[in-house]
Amino acid sequence: MSNPAPGFEKHPDHSVEITPFDGTVSVSVNGEEIAKSSNALQLAEAKYPLVFYIPISDLPEEKLVKSEHQTYCPFKGNAGYYDLVHAGQTNENAVWSYSDPYDEAIAIKDHVAFYANVADVKPV
Repeated sequence: MSNPAPGFEKHPDHSVEITPFDGTVSVSVNGEEIAKSSNALQLAEAKYPLVFYIPISDLPEEKLVKSEHQTYCPFKGNAGYYDLVHAGQTNENAVWSYSDPYDEAIAIKDHVAFYANVADVKPV
């Protein structure tokens, strides 16, 4: 591996499993669908709730505005954020993405995930 996640050295029992989702995922904001993807990934990490990641290309460009906010995960890497714009409202830092994830999470590169309090992401 050329870019291994350092978190696994200290926590070898921590799990991050990324698998293709067999079906279609819908993303809705305030009950209105804004995106649909048949290429979603599901990420199961330790005891956290399952998170769907959809290809950024499956989301209309005008819905995302790059923000300055960033966070770090020792298992996935540096996360960049987007504001989600829909129906005249802007939800700050509601969407995140790993543009250069660690090797163990490389599958989520070019994918985005949504905070559950802003968007409803579910299988259809």
